[in-house]
Amino acid sequence: MGTRQLIDRYHRAWTAGDFTTARECLADNLDFRGSIDTFSTADAFIEALRGFRQMLRGVTLLQGYHDRQGAALLYDCDTASPAGILRTAEFFRVSNGKIESIRLVFDASELRKAK
Repeated sequence: MGTRQLIDRYHRAWTAGDFTTARECLADNLDFRGSIDTFSTADAFIEALRGFRQMLRGVTLLQGYHDRQGAALLYDCDTASPAGILRTAEFFRVSNGKIESIRLVFDASELRKAK
């Protein structure tokens, strides 16, 4: 599976709530760094992603850029929280057919207030 197919499979899976498929796309030692949390394992990240997914009304993919070693996605998360629409940039590095790192950037100020 190529990088584009892997990233697209992962994005479709987590936004649909299919965390089994999303987890299959991730390296066990995933390095995730986001605007609120960091995780060093795929299992810990997926658990947090489940919680975030519960507050989503929808995700609209706006742009995607892919090359052999990674990808970048730009999308809007429509949240049921006071944060409203979160414009999100997600950057991926891929190795050995798995996503090995994710950098997720969005304005987290409203979510931090709600925490």
